[in-house]
Amino acid sequence: MLSLSCTRQEILMDCSCSNSAKIPVTTDWTQSGITPQNITMLFYSDIDGSLAFEHRYEHNSNEVHSYVHVPVGKYTVVVFNELRGQISNIAVRGYENLSTLGFYAMENPDVRARSRDNSYIHEPGNLGVKIIRDFEVTNELIAYTHEDELTNVSVSTKSTSEALLNILPENKINWLDIKAHIKGLNNARMPALVDLQNISDGYIVQEDKNTMTPATMQFDMNNRTYDTGSYRDGTISTRVALFGTLGDRVSVSDHSADFPIIVDILFMLVDKDKTLVSRKVDVTNLITFDKELSGSVTLTINIDIDDPLPDVKPEGGTDSGFGSELEDWDEIDVPLS
Repeated sequence: MLSLSCTRQEILMDCSCSNSAKIPVTTDWTQSGITPQNITMLFYSDIDGSLAFEHRYEHNSNEVHSYVHVPVGKYTVVVFNELRGQISNIAVRGYENLSTLGFYAMENPDVRARSRDNSYIHEPGNLGVKIIRDFEVTNELIAYTHEDELTNVSVSTKSTSEALLNILPENKINWLDIKAHIKGLNNARMPALVDLQNISDGYIVQEDKNTMTPATMQFDMNNRTYDTGSYRDGTISTRVALFGTLGDRVSVSDHSADFPIIVDILFMLVDKDKTLVSRKVDVTNLITFDKELSGSVTLTINIDIDDPLPDVKPEGGTDSGFGSELEDWDEIDVPLS
């Protein structure tokens, strides 16, 4: 009984060894820059795109990370880091069919100074994905993977038996480097609050594109630097993770006039009343894209805000904003226009 039994996996589909090919699996996450705890593999039938089965295992340093037992059939295999529900701030939806499989940023209900008209999402965590197409298991492959001395097999069978070795997932999370130059920056407390509007809320695997559903992400913008020789004008900047633009991941070609990418920066001034001032800029045509080796894309936005922040009398007479802390925003909850 021991000699005929399947090798036990920590999390593995139920299988009959004699009716399934025993396929070795290894995944290399070096290029993606991700160090996963677990790996998920979804096998979709090429007949109708439905999910045939799911294979999951704990990431490890073994020569072969795992073995998956696959019945006869032709499949598309999707590999991603972690288990469903385990990726930080990302939900896996529509996994029952390849055409609907997507990764979506979770809703963020805790934004400060929110706009009632915007759908806010969290900054997503790491996501690495690889899709392997035309993975076909034949009866010959089943026999080959169970009989070590079987040598009279086709080249394609031998190749398929190794098709899931050294899988190289790509990082599908993009990065935004944003910098804004503001006149009268000395009149603002830090940090500023940014609403980045009409970005994508997720990633669709089959199309290798972002979703066309617009969403808003809110983040803090600090890193204040004054211009040389000036105590008034300067820049603020930050870097955040996001899925990116609608549709195409490396351009704004899928953004229509109805969904321009807007940066809405909310400043809290240093006066006693903590006056709020907003500066809104359409940055759709200001974005540059750089594809990284990891698979992610770096989006860069440099903004020059011409409308200066108004001069106000600092609260207490001396503070020019440097003493302001984040909890100042927790007392404010107003809709942005």
